[in-house]
Amino acid sequence: MISRLYLIIVFFLFASLASAQNAILKGRITDGTSNEPLPGAYIHFDNLNKGAVTDAFGNFEFDKLSPGEYKIKVKYIGFEEFEKEINIAAGQVIILNIPLAEHKKDLNTVNVYGKLNESNESSSRQSEKNANNITNVLSARAMERSPDLNAATAITRVSAVTLQRNSGSDEAYAIIRGLEPRYNNSLINGVKVTSPDPVSRFVSLTIVPSDLLDRIEVSKTLTPEMEGDAIGGTVNLVFKDAPDHEYFKADVSLGYSAIFFNRKYDSFDEGAVQRKSPIDRFGSGYLAPPGYFSRPNLDFTKTTAPPTSLASFTYGRRFFNNKLGFIVSDSYQNQYYGTNSEFNIAILDPQNNNRPIISDVANRTYSTQQLNNGLSGHLDYKFDDKNKISLDNVFLYTYIAQARLSIDTSIIGGNGGRVGPGTGTVYNDNRSYIQNQYVENLKLSGKHIIAKHFQFDWAGIYSNATANSPDRADLTLNHLINPDFTSTPNYFDAISRIWSKNGNKDLSATGSLSYTTDLGGNNNSLQLKAGGLYRHSTRFNKQNQYELKPAPEANGVKSPFTDIYSANWIVYNVTGSLQSDVSNYTAFEDITAGYGQFKLTLNKLDVIGGVRVEGTKQGYDTNPVVLTVLSSERKTYTDLLPSLQLKYKLNDLSNFRASYFKSISRPALFELVPTATFGEATDINGNPFIKHSEADNYDLRYELFPKNEEQFFLGAFYKNIKNPIEFALQGLDQGGQASTQPQNFGTAKVAGAEVVYSRYFGNLGISGNYTYTYSNIKSPKVYNTKTAQGKDTSILKPQDRPLQGQTGNVINLSLLYKNDKHKEFIQLAYTYTSKTIPFIYNGYGYDYYTQPQSFLALSGEKQVSRHFTLTAKVNNILNTPTTVKIDNLIQSKDLYNVSFNLGLRYSL
Repeated sequence: MISRLYLIIVFFLFASLASAQNAILKGRITDGTSNEPLPGAYIHFDNLNKGAVTDAFGNFEFDKLSPGEYKIKVKYIGFEEFEKEINIAAGQVIILNIPLAEHKKDLNTVNVYGKLNESNESSSRQSEKNANNITNVLSARAMERSPDLNAATAITRVSAVTLQRNSGSDEAYAIIRGLEPRYNNSLINGVKVTSPDPVSRFVSLTIVPSDLLDRIEVSKTLTPEMEGDAIGGTVNLVFKDAPDHEYFKADVSLGYSAIFFNRKYDSFDEGAVQRKSPIDRFGSGYLAPPGYFSRPNLDFTKTTAPPTSLASFTYGRRFFNNKLGFIVSDSYQNQYYGTNSEFNIAILDPQNNNRPIISDVANRTYSTQQLNNGLSGHLDYKFDDKNKISLDNVFLYTYIAQARLSIDTSIIGGNGGRVGPGTGTVYNDNRSYIQNQYVENLKLSGKHIIAKHFQFDWAGIYSNATANSPDRADLTLNHLINPDFTSTPNYFDAISRIWSKNGNKDLSATGSLSYTTDLGGNNNSLQLKAGGLYRHSTRFNKQNQYELKPAPEANGVKSPFTDIYSANWIVYNVTGSLQSDVSNYTAFEDITAGYGQFKLTLNKLDVIGGVRVEGTKQGYDTNPVVLTVLSSERKTYTDLLPSLQLKYKLNDLSNFRASYFKSISRPALFELVPTATFGEATDINGNPFIKHSEADNYDLRYELFPKNEEQFFLGAFYKNIKNPIEFALQGLDQGGQASTQPQNFGTAKVAGAEVVYSRYFGNLGISGNYTYTYSNIKSPKVYNTKTAQGKDTSILKPQDRPLQGQTGNVINLSLLYKNDKHKEFIQLAYTYTSKTIPFIYNGYGYDYYTQPQSFLALSGEKQVSRHFTLTAKVNNILNTPTTVKIDNLIQSKDLYNVSFNLGLRYSL
């Protein structure tokens, strides 16, 4: 026993002694000019084949180093490589602070395989400075530090970018320079992404977790090699690339929405939702009995909302002497949030010159679970210094479960017994809804240097998106408040059950050949590039609806409603609507494009120009054939899109840019189909005769990059848009009811200015941007006048107004605190947007306006050890509502309340 104890003591003594002999090397990598830290720099021991990457504050550390001589190397693209031999003694702690010198040549030449580490802010500034076009880059590091959880809120930090949201807040699309989403392009890793949304051609940015991204690039001008379907700009979501070193990062966090401090979360039995409609399960001849339709998914219970939980990880490294590289990222976000909403209906008042009046008011509560799971992977293989292939795959899954409870009443008219305020019929409209969305983007690409001056790039892309919304159940009840304010019982009015599915699939191929040569001294060079694209895109929509009506009592009257389990109903349409539903269609789009581009560098001047040709073929077929409209249509058009970009390097820190480019905006495929779409009101239809929009775009920008994370931009832009697409008045029926559809209206003009500023004063910093945008368009409105005989009549009269979605003033302002010594960062972010037109009113002189909004958010992080960092995010501190008014009447008001998130990050 004593000998065993002796051996244990000796073992720990030698272990402690060996540990004491191990040395530690730590330090900080900085920019030798500005002394700013360089996060993401790679430090490598040649003789150990061991490396590490600097953290967010430029720090690194190696422990358990054996005594001896070492050769240490530091690499950071854009800077000179650092190399030093050091001698480490037993138990020594060495602090090595390394300033790197900027590598001028790397910043002015193109290397196929070299790339900036654009996940951090300093490299993003270099990317903006060296870009061929006018671009804003939001780095992964900026998103990580910000209060944002997804790409939607993150992108609003970019100048001239706002969001278009729905009332449930589960969808969001980018508005660039006041132009609504239809005028912008969404890309993943440089290629177009398909959309699961039935009434959009874009992917909602809320389903893209920000921690999957390496950066977001917002291009505000286009070169010929870029797709021309973008008048406002292009949003490119760039996912993480394989690192030059072993990389691992993981995050976990919990959050909560304060809206549930004041009310409960409305839930329903999601497992009771019928995944297949009666026809899908039993065939087209099946007659659905009342018992087929489940009840628990219309039984709403009030519970305590679960916390929001988030987790993500990223791992990457290289193998086989750095020939094979990979990275994989996964992000899981299970969010619970709510909306308290007021929704009112405005109608024309013919007795008061069609001035709007509120006819119905409704109070709604939304309770939403949104589960996002994003998986991205990248593989690349370098055969040699001249040939490389890459495989990128992004898979995004979203599950939405939403309960909407609504109380609705009319405030004008008889309304079944209304004789004054507080009387009349009151409707309860309760809806349960789930949706599964899938988006996959697979890209196989290659880069090949085929001769001294020639490079060939190619890519094949498969993109597929689907949205499946099974058994959307909507229950309507009503009761009457009598003149003496007594009330009848609730009566069962109707139930609708809708199964819908839509999908969008793209197959694309691209290729380009470039020739680059020097033109003598002073860094003069010429690059010629030619390439093309082919894309075949298809979309379908399938909807099947069943109507359930209350079964009458023996005496022929309705029975009072007590609960969903005791309600009796009959199936009004036992075969469903699948064979006759006018919302069902298939559509396609074929794009063929080719371009020629040049880049001429003459000392300080870069000239990038050329021309792009895009041919478009679009078509649709309704299923079934609808006799009253054009059930099938094909249209073809070709566009010639010239482009010229000038960049003059005033000095090493500043540029002046001027740009002209022509671009287009194609109508979404659903907008061509001349029937009611996806359950919308029957007076909103597509238009097979709609023309695509064409625009001439002009830009100027001055850029200054004083230090790594600092910038100053001052720019102006002007756009002349031919045939802009707006939803507008189509005509009046015999009852005076207006119907709307997408139409073209002459020419729209858009002009604006942008300022971007970011600077640090010691540990304190300020970052902000301001955008002013003006736009004008004419659309026909209902106008009351008198005929020659003196009779009242209504005519259509054009009215000047801003474009839908255009915001006059946008301000983003952040106060920053960065302490590299204590490894702390705090950001207080403020956003202001002025009023915006979300949609158009039919009466002359009036429109709906989203009222000005102010948002305040707070985020912070504290590195508590070498590998661990604490994080915190607080959003919507001001609890700002989204309020839409018309003539000072509230049409809708949505409140979301403040949300909190606390987390822990691990970095290798």
